[in-house]
Amino acid sequence: MNQDRTSANFSAELHAHALGFVVKMQGSWSDQALAQFRHFLSLGRLSPAQDEMLAALRQARAKYFEGENHLFICGAQPCCATIGFDFSDAAFKAVSQELGIPISKTGCQGACKQAPVLTLRVGDRNEMFAQVLTEKDWETVLEFVQRAAHAGTLLVDAAGAERFRYDPVHDHAKPGAHLQPVQFLVGHFRGEGTYGMTPYKFQKEVIGTWEAGGRFIALRMDAAYPLADGGKDVHRALVIVGSAPSSGKITAHAYTDAGLIRQYSIERGLNHLQFDDVPPGHGNQWKRARKILSSTPKGFEERLEVDVGYGRFVPYYYISMYRTAR
Repeated sequence: MNQDRTSANFSAELHAHALGFVVKMQGSWSDQALAQFRHFLSLGRLSPAQDEMLAALRQARAKYFEGENHLFICGAQPCCATIGFDFSDAAFKAVSQELGIPISKTGCQGACKQAPVLTLRVGDRNEMFAQVLTEKDWETVLEFVQRAAHAGTLLVDAAGAERFRYDPVHDHAKPGAHLQPVQFLVGHFRGEGTYGMTPYKFQKEVIGTWEAGGRFIALRMDAAYPLADGGKDVHRALVIVGSAPSSGKITAHAYTDAGLIRQYSIERGLNHLQFDDVPPGHGNQWKRARKILSSTPKGFEERLEVDVGYGRFVPYYYISMYRTAR
C-alpha cells in the first residue's frame, strides 16, 4: 500500500476501479483481462493482495447487477475533470429517485480518450455514452435512459442521445459521419402539401431515426391524398438511407405498402439533396421526375418536379415539413 494513502482511501480507490472494470467487462472477464486490470492498478500505485482484489471484484459485480437497470458514471480522471453537469452525490440521488434506477460513480471504465463517459445497463446488456460534457448533453442522455429503462431494452429510439453512443469494441468512424448531409431528416415531422397544377392539398408525416449504431437513417412515413368522394387515399412507406464509408455515396431503399422496393442514388447540392423519382400518375404524361429536399430552421422542405419535355422541369407539389414535439 502507498504510504501516502490511508487504509480507507486505498479501499475506496480499489472498489471504485473494480466497479469501473466490471462495468467495462459487462460483468464477466478472462484471466488475461484480470491481469491487465492488475497492471492498471499498479500504474496507479495500487497493489492489493489477491484475496483483497477478488473480494473487491465480487462486491463490484454484485453492485453492477443491482436492480433491473443501473447507470454508471465514471468519476476517475480525466472524466471527472471534463464533466460540465452537476456531479454531486445529492444531484445523482435526486436523478436516481426521479428515474427510479440506481446511479453509481465508478473508477476508470477504460475509454479515457472519450471522456467523460457513462454506461447504462438494462437487463444483461449495457451501452456506453461518451463525451457527455454539458448539462444539456446529460439531460439528452437521461431522456434515453428513462425510455430504455421503462421499456426494458436498449433498442428504443435513441433520438438525440445517438450522437453520444460509443462502441469500445469496434473501432469505426463516428456514427453517421457520412450521413451528416441527411441528418436534418432525423426527428418527427408533419406538413400539408400543395399541388402546382390543382387546388388539392395532402398531408404527410415522417419519423426519422438513427439506426444500427448511427450507420443508417430509417424514415417511416405516410401521406394522405384527397379522393373525389371526400375520402383519403393513405400511402405508407419505409425508407432506409445509408452510405458507403469508402466513397461517401448516399443511397436509399424505399419499401412501400404496395410491396414495391425502389433504390435511389442521392446527390448532394450546395444546400439540398436531390434524387430521381418515379413520375407521378399512372400514365406516361411526364418524362422524368426529381425530388429535392432542403433543410429549414423548423424542419425541411420537400419539392417534387416533373419533366414536361426537353429537360424542362416544373413544380408538381411542394410541402413544408415542421418538426413536432416528441
